[in-house]
Amino acid sequence: MVGDIIGTIALGSLVLRADLLIFLLSAAFGYIVLKIKFRHREAGGWIKEGYVNALGIGFFLWKFSMLFFSPLETLSNPLSLLYFTGGQRGVWLGVLGAITYLAYRGYKNRPLLVPFVKAALLAYGAVQGFRFTMFFLWEGAVGWENLLCAVLAAGLGIMAWLKYESPLRSFLPLALWYSIGSAVIPFLDEYRHAVLIGFSLEQLFFLLVAISLLFLDSFIGNKR
Repeated sequence: MVGDIIGTIALGSLVLRADLLIFLLSAAFGYIVLKIKFRHREAGGWIKEGYVNALGIGFFLWKFSMLFFSPLETLSNPLSLLYFTGGQRGVWLGVLGAITYLAYRGYKNRPLLVPFVKAALLAYGAVQGFRFTMFFLWEGAVGWENLLCAVLAAGLGIMAWLKYESPLRSFLPLALWYSIGSAVIPFLDEYRHAVLIGFSLEQLFFLLVAISLLFLDSFIGNKR
């Protein structure tokens, strides 16, 4: 998966996993972006609360996913939770948990669903743009695919910021092209783990999103 790194960062006597520190910094950056964008909007507090809760759920499921995938081994050595995660499976578990929470939150407050979706795209672009930039700075030229992902995500975030007042349908092309780009860029990573016809699980996910967005755009167009 583009963006995976291995390493630690020493902060005095404290040693942190590099990917954990980058996650925390990226999450903080996304929150700052939302805080600035929604500082004078009525729904701002509700949207920021949803962002924090979704990140908390995703982080918890990722960090402690070993309890789901290897419960006996983890319980026999609880300290392993401090240093290890469930790996790629844990990431997907965290993503699934965060998306499920956001979908439930949006369903419970349907009048704010449209601004919520727009804010989610804005936050996602900001977080991923910052995250992949940090990965690129960490790995340098070795991980230049991360730079392409950073540019792609930053473009999504910037356009979501600029087009925020536009109708929700105008966000479909943004999400579509981002999904296509996210499905193509990993082909440049020779170490990706292919699971089906040369595609990694991450690529298949974004390919499915892109196809779904095409059908959704066609469905909306036919109803007009």
